[in-house]
Amino acid sequence: MSGLTGFIEEHGARLLRYAGVSVIGVITGQSLLVLFYKGIGLGPTAANVVAVAIGTVPSYLLNRAWVWGRTGSHSVRAEIAPFWFMAFLGLALSTVLVHLAHQRTDSWIVINGANLVAFGSLWVAKYFLLDRVLFRADELARMESAA
Repeated sequence: MSGLTGFIEEHGARLLRYAGVSVIGVITGQSLLVLFYKGIGLGPTAANVVAVAIGTVPSYLLNRAWVWGRTGSHSVRAEIAPFWFMAFLGLALSTVLVHLAHQRTDSWIVINGANLVAFGSLWVAKYFLLDRVLFRADELARMESAA
């Protein structure tokens, strides 16, 4: 199968689960950003760093277990460190955009929007890195067919 049909057959269910985890991640991250920025009074950059650092934990666990069906021990070198690296690339981009937004306004909506634009722009690339490198879908398929 090739084209869109083949892509949907290969990635459809996994992409839906990934989108679900992303929705949870957005809700978690945005809630934490508002909490730390408006509730606790951290500056927008510090609030963004803390929100991303905390939000990465459930995102990693949900992606690993629910999206890519991984169980068992976690590899710091092969899974955790690369996942956090990708998250912190998003953090770097979001921090720049949050900082630029904050230079223009104190509106938490604009600051949260800057955070969403940064992470949203990396969403597709992250899926393919997780699928083809970090949690290798072809390896998962081999494990499932062997069972």
